Amino acid sequence: MRFSKRFFVFTILIVFALIWKFNNWNDRYAAVEAFRGAALNEDVLYPLMSKNLNDAGQLKININGETYSNSQQYAILDDGLNPVGSLEFVRTIMGSSAFMSGEKSAIVQITNDIYEFTVGENVITKNGEEADITVAPSMRKGQIYLGLEDLCKIFGYEYSYDKAKYTVDIQYHTKPRLPAAYDLRKLNRVSHIRNQGSKSTCWACASVEALESALLPAYPHTFSVDAMINENSQGDESKGGEYTKALAYLLSWQGPVEEDDNVESKPVHLQSAQFFDSENLDEIKRAVYNYGGVSTSIYASVSTSNLNGSISYNSFTNSYCYNGSAKPNHDVVIIGWDDNYPAKNFSSNVEGNGAFICQNSWGDGFGDDGVFYISYYDSNIGYQAVAYVSVDTHNTYSYIYQSDLSGWVGQVGFGKAWAYAANTFMAKADQQVEATGFYALGKDTTYHVYFVPKYENTGSLSEKVLVAKGKVEQPGYYTIKFNSPQPVTKDEEFAVVLYLNTPDTIRPIAVEYEAEDKVVDLTDGKGFISNNGLNWEHVEEVKSANLCIKAYANNLVEVYDNEE
Repeated sequence: MRFSKRFFVFTILIVFALIWKFNNWNDRYAAVEAFRGAALNEDVLYPLMSKNLNDAGQLKININGETYSNSQQYAILDDGLNPVGSLEFVRTIMGSSAFMSGEKSAIVQITNDIYEFTVGENVITKNGEEADITVAPSMRKGQIYLGLEDLCKIFGYEYSYDKAKYTVDIQYHTKPRLPAAYDLRKLNRVSHIRNQGSKSTCWACASVEALESALLPAYPHTFSVDAMINENSQGDESKGGEYTKALAYLLSWQGPVEEDDNVESKPVHLQSAQFFDSENLDEIKRAVYNYGGVSTSIYASVSTSNLNGSISYNSFTNSYCYNGSAKPNHDVVIIGWDDNYPAKNFSSNVEGNGAFICQNSWGDGFGDDGVFYISYYDSNIGYQAVAYVSVDTHNTYSYIYQSDLSGWVGQVGFGKAWAYAANTFMAKADQQVEATGFYALGKDTTYHVYFVPKYENTGSLSEKVLVAKGKVEQPGYYTIKFNSPQPVTKDEEFAVVLYLNTPDTIRPIAVEYEAEDKVVDLTDGKGFISNNGLNWEHVEEVKSANLCIKAYANNLVEVYDNEE
């Protein structure tokens, strides 16, 4: 009985303890639920969710039944968890012109219809008339993003979105056609007319003007032609230049700089460019439509700066068509076209109508205030054409690692379409490497990008980790973002490894080496090339060249464990 009484008393105490514990736990549970209730406010929760989902690449997009590779995040979830697309998404996927018209506004042109969007506004204008949209445009790292549902509506594409799976489906039959006539001057996307005088600087004028056009009208600049010439690693104004010389200067971040030293502006960095040739005039039109002015080389058949002595030029109609075999000797900027420009306007017989509208660098006294028409049937129009497709005005990357200040001079390979290349660098501080840059030397180039931390020797390259892969349709220079930042510590060596497969070429890797007026420092690089990704050759030793592979980095972002 004594044991039973003790047991009974002990049981009573346990019951009271449980009751007290339950009440105390209930109070704490209520407090937690109250906190959770506050956190579930959409204004707080959704931005956190969108960041995590975007970082994890959870948004999936299917276009006509095929999965869209969104590795560069041209489409993301906004702070309201709505699928939105960047202007580059509009250009490359939707098939239309799109550009920033102000720091917080953008224009989308679908053939002859012009739509104006403003950040934070649920109202747009179509050819000046107002219309409602579902998702207000938003900004992210200096870029405007537009609701995919709204875009599909104005394009006439079918759209559906599975919120549970974060999956967008877009269906369309045909993309919008290009307009028959297009003139960047009407959209305030043409820079001022320069006058090169007697100097051989047309290449620099054309490059600078095309770059300025790519930024207009949102970001007006007047860049220095003299700086591009005098501060260029290739130097020597008297020898003239070409587009590769301009690209070497811009892609290495040696410039551009403002013409007026008293003008303060944020750094402008060229990150990507595309190349075209005279066999692809429709692609050049699309590039003008999408990105602004496109520089090109032509043959100017007289040495004077007015062409009046040339049989190829009609000064009454400001039209030009050269039919001959002479090599190009002059650069201009294509700023538009007119498919119906009369063939009879040219001084010689041409096969048909149509002309590009071109900006020259012979002052506004030439042609129509510095502008003239070049026939589609000109022998050289479109030769060495370059479009500046990605110009960064928001310092997306703070640091650049490179060993190719003279830029693309030649290419190396192993007699086949594919090869491996690896460039090594030493970290200047505790940083995170976020992207790489390289040249694709032909159409439909497939790339795989790998990262190697703590590089010691070529044996380290076997530890490479895939950080990006994809395919680029046009030849050009591309900055490719990694799927996640790669941290490095100060003085740590790291490597970027590149696999390129470029059809119809036997040397897919771009390099710089000494040639003509190009002076190359081989001591600033340590790169390697490989036939199979296993056995490596030191490119500075076997080819006397530096690899054209760059890396881009930012300061290290601290990430704290959830428990902390």
